[in-house]
Amino acid sequence: MSGPFQQFPLDGGSTADLYLLRYDQDGGLRSPLAEQEIKDRLAGVGDVFLFSHGWNNVFAQALDRYRGFIGGFIAQRQQFAVPVPPDYKPLLIGVVWPSTSFLMPWEAGPKIAADPEPDGPRARQVEEMLGLVTGSLGAETDPEFVELVDGRSVIDADAALRAAEIVLGALRAGPDPDDGSPPPTAEEFLTVWAALDGGGVAAAPADPDDFGVARGASSGLLAAGGGFDPRNLLRAATVWKMKARAGEVGSNGVGPLVAHILRESGVRLHLVGHSFGAKVLLSALAVAAPSRPARSMLLLQAAVNRWCFAADVAGTGRPGGYHAVLDLVDRPLLTTFSAFDEPLTKVFHLAMRGSQLGEPGVAAFGDPELYGALGGFGPAGVEGISARRPAAVPGRERYDLGGALRVIAVDGGVEIDGKPAVAGHGEISNPATWWAMHALVRPD
Repeated sequence: MSGPFQQFPLDGGSTADLYLLRYDQDGGLRSPLAEQEIKDRLAGVGDVFLFSHGWNNVFAQALDRYRGFIGGFIAQRQQFAVPVPPDYKPLLIGVVWPSTSFLMPWEAGPKIAADPEPDGPRARQVEEMLGLVTGSLGAETDPEFVELVDGRSVIDADAALRAAEIVLGALRAGPDPDDGSPPPTAEEFLTVWAALDGGGVAAAPADPDDFGVARGASSGLLAAGGGFDPRNLLRAATVWKMKARAGEVGSNGVGPLVAHILRESGVRLHLVGHSFGAKVLLSALAVAAPSRPARSMLLLQAAVNRWCFAADVAGTGRPGGYHAVLDLVDRPLLTTFSAFDEPLTKVFHLAMRGSQLGEPGVAAFGDPELYGALGGFGPAGVEGISARRPAAVPGRERYDLGGALRVIAVDGGVEIDGKPAVAGHGEISNPATWWAMHALVRPD
């Protein structure tokens, strides 16, 4: 669509105009008129804010998140009289990309856990996951995979091994772009699969952005009789697919826009990404290789490997996939992490576990030190250029952006006014995160 989707009033009668840009699963632009209007307006604005949502956000959810963050950010600036640059004329861009097409069991209410209907919500979401995964399979393996898992709640070890071989070959055939680790073997993944079946998380969270892995007795999806529940293979595979898709949307779709903004204008570009949306924007900036840096980047509960910024990933001698991005941002990169983010502290490192990352021959099953998420545990391998800071109290505390720091890890697990600054994976539009954004935008 052309024209701003919404206008937010600012002081003095001006507005901050929000444009929405849709991309398909490969990063193809579906809003060319809106993008052209954005490009035409760059000469008349001082700051561009580029937002990307994360896992499991359809259009309406993405729009609500953008509206909530922008509205809160503007109101907080007025509340605390936060200074802005003298030429402050913002333009807002919200990315809308197909992060998933279905709801997870805990998102449709408690009845789904005991849904007895063959065409009930749980059955439909499993069917959609099956379609999502098989869409990546070749003609020679699709029929075999469907026969192995279709309609089943438990399969034996031999069938599970073959199903894992098929899906790994299609969706995790190469090194992980974040940390360079090779994919697990099918045998190694069976250990992960058993852990996902068996749990380790006492209760399923109610966060609408949680990763789709059933776990714990409350999920009602445990394998019986020592077999494997194929639905957890489908869930892990959707995490792999969405993570890869985020990189493609960033590289193929958002990256060219970022390159244009930084090459053809003098605006200050601010990048704000949540969950897999952090990967969208990291990939976009990395592929853009701009001639000048973006002004700032705020990553909110980023679903990328915590070693992604390292010069040397866990002693392997290779840099993290986004190490170069640290030189492509003017101000220190702010990234939140929180012990209250259950998907990123209890699931991500299982679903994304590779074959080897540290010492050769050490699989490090379920090791959050090696495979943990940036938004769950904070960055690793950036000693000397990073610092950990508790989330700053709005209006009273400041982040020091001076010196040689390139990464500031903001601990959202600390309490502000009696509750965690970041209380869950999707709890990323609140006074603490708005205040972090102000730290990056204000001129002083």
